[in-house]
Amino acid sequence: MASPLKHQKNRVLMIARAFPPFFPVGHSIRVIKFIKYLPALGWEPLVLTVDDNQEYETLRKVGSETLLSEVHLNLIIHRTRVGEASLAYLEKEEVLGKKNGLMGMVVKNFARLRRWFFWHLLPDPAINWLPFAVVRGIKVVRNENISGIFATCPPHSATLVGAFIKLFTGKPLILDYRDDWIDTPWYESKPAVIRWVDRTMEKWGVKTADKVILVTEWSKRAFQARYPSQPKDKFTLIPNGCDLGDFVSLNKTFTAPPKSKFTVVHAGSLNISTVWGRSPAGLFEAIQKILVENPEQKDHINFVFAGDLPSEFQAMANEMGLSDVIQGVGYLPHDEVLHLIKSADLLLAMNYEGWDTLIPGKIYEYWAVDGAPILLLSCPGAAEDFIEEHKLGYTVDPYDVEGIQKHILNIYKQWDSGSPLKINTAGIEAYDRKFLSKELAEVLSITLLEQGE
Repeated sequence: MASPLKHQKNRVLMIARAFPPFFPVGHSIRVIKFIKYLPALGWEPLVLTVDDNQEYETLRKVGSETLLSEVHLNLIIHRTRVGEASLAYLEKEEVLGKKNGLMGMVVKNFARLRRWFFWHLLPDPAINWLPFAVVRGIKVVRNENISGIFATCPPHSATLVGAFIKLFTGKPLILDYRDDWIDTPWYESKPAVIRWVDRTMEKWGVKTADKVILVTEWSKRAFQARYPSQPKDKFTLIPNGCDLGDFVSLNKTFTAPPKSKFTVVHAGSLNISTVWGRSPAGLFEAIQKILVENPEQKDHINFVFAGDLPSEFQAMANEMGLSDVIQGVGYLPHDEVLHLIKSADLLLAMNYEGWDTLIPGKIYEYWAVDGAPILLLSCPGAAEDFIEEHKLGYTVDPYDVEGIQKHILNIYKQWDSGSPLKINTAGIEAYDRKFLSKELAEVLSITLLEQGE
């Protein structure tokens, strides 16, 4: 481990369970970019996260390790035990269960009990990390001259980690909610008693924190309404965004590859879930309707999905006769994703169903490539407002088949006429990661000033 940079006056402990090399890029890019730019703003970040020597039941290495190349070589990363089963353990469990009938029954029942217990932990399975993270975090704060604590969630148990470390050290705490916890489909899906526990936990975390950062105005208003006894200025907005430095070379040197097809790109994973669902069912029906009514377009239109396209959705496309026009390319390196986005004629975004406070993170990159318009499949909420405010494209209900069809055909006709639609990048500077990091540095400085640090 590299020695700390001793010339830095202010040090902040960044608590992030979602951190490279685990999860896709989208889970940790926000905290990585803060870490990248904070040192130039008078803050030295230190990271508290999970051990990366192996993979675990909920922690898989799926591409985000490339983000570590963006942070300073002297970055101090404290990695602790995870508190959940590793893949190596699960493989041994499976082998042991196949030895004989009796052993198989014992192992199977134990695994069922373990998984039942694990997935019913509150507020989420990541709470297993809390004791290891709190013990290490307290030591780091006391031994490494930490001025403040920053905890990003989800998982929302990370807010409890930050709150406990503050209680034991007295250092100011800033909570960063990338996604909301309460009044969401995930929250509403739980029994009443569990919802009460979640409300109690969030309330304690918010009261303990010195500042609470939200990523959309919708989310900020929701928190202020939920906690009217807290000062309104405790809640502050630092949206998501993109690193404009990643796009300078791309936008200057990019040459569109020759192609004869109208290309629609969706960058990001789709999900099969009742609470984190992003289903392309309405989109697929619209595509099918387009091809039935305009069969000649089958050779002139292509839908590319970069990220996880679950096998169930691929099977759905095949059953609907769409296998020739829908292409899943899986996870790609970030630079390849940007080139794919840049080459698109229409950019597709899907919001999680029922999550009105969210804005899909890819929208900022879609905007920054200075390219095609966006078609957002979303119900009314923060994302729809964002698209309309900045004139980035069109929004339609994810199950409005005729509406989706109409927008795709209108944009296709513009492309086919030789006058493809483009969006204006004016205003994207306010969402540059460097600018947003400056806002975080100001929040940190104000918080220390208010605490008399």
